[in-house]
Parts: sequence; C-alpha cells; structure tokens
Amino acid sequence: MTSATQNPIADYVQQARGFLQKAYDYLEQGDLHQASEKGWGAASHMAKAVGLARNWPYDNHSEYRRLMRQATEATGNDTLRFLHGRAEQLHMNYYERAQFLDAGTIRQDIDGMRELLAIMEPLLGDALK
Repeated sequence: MTSATQNPIADYVQQARGFLQKAYDYLEQGDLHQASEKGWGAASHMAKAVGLARNWPYDNHSEYRRLMRQATEATGNDTLRFLHGRAEQLHMNYYERAQFLDAGTIRQDIDGMRELLAIMEPLLGDALK
C-alpha cells in the first residue's frame, strides 16, 4: 500500500476513516455538533478520494452533489442517494441550536456514513494499492 503522504487519494481515505471514528467519539462525549461535522467530513473526504481516483472534480459543495450522483450511477446502489443527503443533514446540524439536535438520529446518520464509505470504496479501484 502506498503511504498516504505520497498518495493524496489514500490521504483522503485515511482522513475519512479518522473523521468517522472521531464522529463516534464526539457522539459518546455528547458533543452533537462536532459529531455531526465529523460525520459530514467522513463523507466529504471519501467523495474527494473517489473524485481524484475517477477524475471527477470536487472543489465545492455543488460538485459534491454531482459527484455523489455519479457515484450512485457508477455503483448502481441507490442507497447512496439517501446517504449523501444524510451527510448534508449532518453538515447542517452544525448550524443548529443544541436543543434541536437528537443524539439517536445523529447516531443513525453517522452509521450511515460508515455504510457510505463502504459503498464508495470500490470506486477507488487500484488507487490504494
């Protein structure tokens, strides 16, 4: 496997996995804002990895949506359509007042980000080898 410092795709994947773990850590600490934002970060960084591997540009939020549509078509897995929306909801949680955040819903959404990473990983092809 190529070192993440030498391979930007591997670096994005490593960051995505790290953000996912931090999302669970923050959730256990009760910091729902940070848990949400790290869940979003996991999805966003995996999308960046896939974008690089597939030559699909991803430089802004609207390109994230386009890339996720492409990923849904490429995998044939319509679950991505739902999960990428849950990622965006996690991102929006950061701007909500704490009293409106629900730990159970955020846990489900973070669990969805674990699934999103697993569905998207095959799109990386040989980029991590």
